[in-house]
Amino acid sequence: MRRTQLPAAPAASLAGVNPRSLLPALALLMLLGSGPPAVPSGPVVGAPAPDFALTTLDGRHLRLGDYRGRTLVINVWGSWCPPCRLETPDLIAEALQQASHGVAFLGVDTTEPAPAVRAFAAAKGVPYPQAAVAENSPFARDYDIRNYPTTFVIGPDGVLRARHADNLLPRAQLHAYIVAAQSGESAPLQSAFQTQLDALLDPAQYPFSGDPATVRANVERAVAAIARSDDLMDEAMVDLTRDHDLVATQAEQVRLRDAALAAFAPLARDDHDAALLARLRGDQALARGDWSDAQSLYQQAIDLAPDDLEALAGAAYAAGERADWTRVVQLRERIAGAAPSYATFAGLGNALAKQADVAAAEGAYARAAALAKTLPARAWTNLYAGRMEASLGRRSQARAAFERALEAAARIPAGDPRATWYVEQAQEGMIALGVLAGAPPSISLAPWTGADLPGSVASTIKYRLAVTGSRGQAIGLAVRGLPPHWIGSFCTDRVCAPFHTQVTIPADGVKIVEFQVIPFGPASHSTAVRVDAFVGARRVASAGAAV
Repeated sequence: MRRTQLPAAPAASLAGVNPRSLLPALALLMLLGSGPPAVPSGPVVGAPAPDFALTTLDGRHLRLGDYRGRTLVINVWGSWCPPCRLETPDLIAEALQQASHGVAFLGVDTTEPAPAVRAFAAAKGVPYPQAAVAENSPFARDYDIRNYPTTFVIGPDGVLRARHADNLLPRAQLHAYIVAAQSGESAPLQSAFQTQLDALLDPAQYPFSGDPATVRANVERAVAAIARSDDLMDEAMVDLTRDHDLVATQAEQVRLRDAALAAFAPLARDDHDAALLARLRGDQALARGDWSDAQSLYQQAIDLAPDDLEALAGAAYAAGERADWTRVVQLRERIAGAAPSYATFAGLGNALAKQADVAAAEGAYARAAALAKTLPARAWTNLYAGRMEASLGRRSQARAAFERALEAAARIPAGDPRATWYVEQAQEGMIALGVLAGAPPSISLAPWTGADLPGSVASTIKYRLAVTGSRGQAIGLAVRGLPPHWIGSFCTDRVCAPFHTQVTIPADGVKIVEFQVIPFGPASHSTAVRVDAFVGARRVASAGAAV
């Protein structure tokens, strides 16, 4: 999801509980533990950009001053973030086009370790440098990284000319930011969707005056509008026509919620109203990044309404930001007990993993897997189980979970974007395990996604074959299991080789091969192709896929 956070608005109305914060997409956000919707702070467009000191994956040390005289595009992303994945092809295309025009690109991942960053960059063919830093790093603090993706465009004079929280689609908007920055200016966001959001959150639409019934009704409409704006932005994740300014929209939400709170507070009559008031105030504190206040306010709501799932989720989020994992586990247990689903038990498993309670974390994920009935749910659950196991250093368990995720994702019907997202993420998880220090050579085979590599053959069955090993290592590849007269072809570096080939592992530890199966006549039985990897004459790894 674009924004790694709980929704800014807690409910669609002042009555009842809106459990949107417990849906799978938002549970994913809770798993990742990244920033909430926040009042804009940090770097200001039109002012000098903060300096930074970053070390790229290939060991280069970079500072803002190194880019003086060039326009710099900094893209902050995460491989788990669908909008980040959606915008990557356009970022790559713009970077390649602008390379000879004094424009540099730099990617920064603030939520994942270097192997995951390396895996994504290799699988996607990202041509510009990448850095992996912690969420609490000076860069993340100074650039106020709360939303993913976020893109900054810094002019040749070191002045920040654009700060765009959300995916940059269509590509024309990014290009407009770059052209303006090169001229010492800031380009406006051109978006009919942003105009729609501005109108929805305009306080003038909700007059908080008149008799109490009218005020209460308008407060209810305002809260519903905030929730609706979040829903619209969530829907826009996969709609390339609905670009918007997330930072500005979050500020509009905060202003409208402030006005609604001021109007509602004098009307609160009973415990139900008091609980809702505390929860709304908790949301506002969460939006401002005041974790302690948010936790206290959510607890007030929980004391008055123990089954308020949104207050429980908000309190868990705030506790996670304070690294109070004991409290997070307690709250997640209550949430999973009240609303059992694969997403809520995965959230519990992740919290238990933070405590290094391996058995309990795996037990929670086992319950999540039992509740995951659809192919997307199975893929999602195993994907995050694999990440949980990887975080605990359990490579074989993580690999098995990623393979289960890949198997489920490959069976999701074509046209569902989750198929691509989960296939890619599962394989990248396996690649990340393969580039860890001391890891033996490995291979993984997944349905091909994205543009074909140069030299590939059209109208064939294509797979992305990822080969990992040590720098400079020669690894042989061979195919087996194909029906008679079928061809298995390995395409890399603009050359295709039938049935077997040898690749050399580059410096980043990953070699991506487009493996093609070319059928000639029908198979007499269901076919499962396998690719073996060799170092010398010794087979070191094997991977298979159904054809």
